[in-house]
Amino acid sequence: MQTLTPLAKGMIAVIGVGSVFAALHTYGPNSKRARREDSLVIEPQLRERAGALSPAPGNVSAANLPVGSAAALARASASPGASATGAGGQGRSAAAATPPPHASLDSRPVRVALSQWPGHLALVVGAGGLTTQPGSVAAAAGLPLEIKFLEDAASKNKALAAGEVDFIWTTVDEMPINLGTFLQADVPVRAFLQIDWSRGGDACVAAPEVRTVEDILGRKSAMLMFSPDHTVFEFMVSNSRLTPRQAAEVRNATQFSLDDFTFGRKLFARGEVDVACLWEPDVTLALSERKGAHRLFSTADATELVADVLLARKDLLDARPDVAEKLARVWFESVALAEADRPAAARLIASSCSRFKDELGYDKTLSALSWAKWTTLPDNVRFFGLDGSPPAFDRVYNQADAIWINYPQAEIEHRFPPATLRDERITRALWEAAGKPAAQLEESYNPRVAYRGSPLFTKPISISFSVGSALLGPTAISLINREIIPQLEIARGMSIRVEGNTDSSGDEAVNLALSQRRAQAIVEYLVERGVPKNRLVARGNGANKPVADNGTAEGRARNRRTDVLFIRGAS
Repeated sequence: MQTLTPLAKGMIAVIGVGSVFAALHTYGPNSKRARREDSLVIEPQLRERAGALSPAPGNVSAANLPVGSAAALARASASPGASATGAGGQGRSAAAATPPPHASLDSRPVRVALSQWPGHLALVVGAGGLTTQPGSVAAAAGLPLEIKFLEDAASKNKALAAGEVDFIWTTVDEMPINLGTFLQADVPVRAFLQIDWSRGGDACVAAPEVRTVEDILGRKSAMLMFSPDHTVFEFMVSNSRLTPRQAAEVRNATQFSLDDFTFGRKLFARGEVDVACLWEPDVTLALSERKGAHRLFSTADATELVADVLLARKDLLDARPDVAEKLARVWFESVALAEADRPAAARLIASSCSRFKDELGYDKTLSALSWAKWTTLPDNVRFFGLDGSPPAFDRVYNQADAIWINYPQAEIEHRFPPATLRDERITRALWEAAGKPAAQLEESYNPRVAYRGSPLFTKPISISFSVGSALLGPTAISLINREIIPQLEIARGMSIRVEGNTDSSGDEAVNLALSQRRAQAIVEYLVERGVPKNRLVARGNGANKPVADNGTAEGRARNRRTDVLFIRGAS
């Protein structure tokens, strides 16, 4: 290997310090799933699009927080002295001489890094513990597993890049923040298997006087910055009636921790904030520590907002798809085993996993299994769009990207097509081998909920119609496709009421009838796009629900709107 120049060595030092500094301040070693970040590596053909995701170290505060890879990393990778240098100062020539980590897979266990989050632990059940035990699902498949719990992002990402583990977990919602180069820009990774949906394990709890999302205005909130629970908070705020200025006020009144996942719960228990966004078991603890506290919004409402996936190095997926496919098979069989006997699964988890053994015990562990939904092969068919449907992966990624791009602290300078970040070859092979079973959604809705229910939050949309018409034009359809359908697909635990509204101009009866026809036209279009009919109700209000003064042109324009009401509950 050629001797590195002093300049190259200096740049390498800056890279290393900057990356560690950003990772520690963003997530820290104390986080549980935060906690659930991954700096994806960009392939050579995408490298020109990969830029800095955070500034160089210095002047760090909660208001100007660098996250993800150090900015110097992308800049250094373009310089002649550093372009051939990866993690640990090894150039490409040295890396080429070193066998890839997957070369030793036949002589050692398959190493998987998970979090002690219930959604990950079906694999522990399938292995019979933290290593493959005789008589287990993994043993029957001939898969020697070694499960490690790596909770902080820096550790798991470094382990994958260095080949210390073969597979790691991450969540899709945090990926847009952390896209960019990793310590070795020649180690691309891919999401290849969805392992869970959060289903209530991530939630915003609120004081008794906060009954709707709009009630947050003028109050204080707290959470871990850029965690999945921050994602939950942003989803409900950005889809509410709060104006952009009001939403900014809500964000400015929010206190963020960089590494303490108990931060929000502590402030909430002391009455210093009225909303705290947390993950279990802190949700349950927060509810017990403040009288009248309740779940304001959670992933039981937004059932397809937070998804955990397994990542692998692309070279492993290319060279040893048999190992990845065997792991996926074991995952699906493990889910079936755990679902068939949850008490037995809880006993095994409570005896094998330190957090559950030391903090929760058997009863709470059994309850914890409801915090997430372990995913099956049909779930993965939908997630990766194997049947030709739009991939849920892309929707979750794009939703998060649209949220974080508005946070200067995220320092998102480049955006990436989600299709370049997923690899569906493994799940497709299993799906085809199984005879291409249809993806199924277990959904049941009661239209009375949508008709009578009070909204948790209301999203106003300015849909343009021709004068006196209820016909949806191309512009209106495009707006619905962009601003309504993705949100409905994510918040599948909620019923929806579409309300048409007019200003006070013209005949009252005509306005009332026209607003009903327009709301009904939107509902009919949503049904055509696959939203269950029983989930939707149309209502025309005419001019009876103004949100502004009809005496001004600006007020009348605001009153001519469509409201999409998100109502908790499906049945």
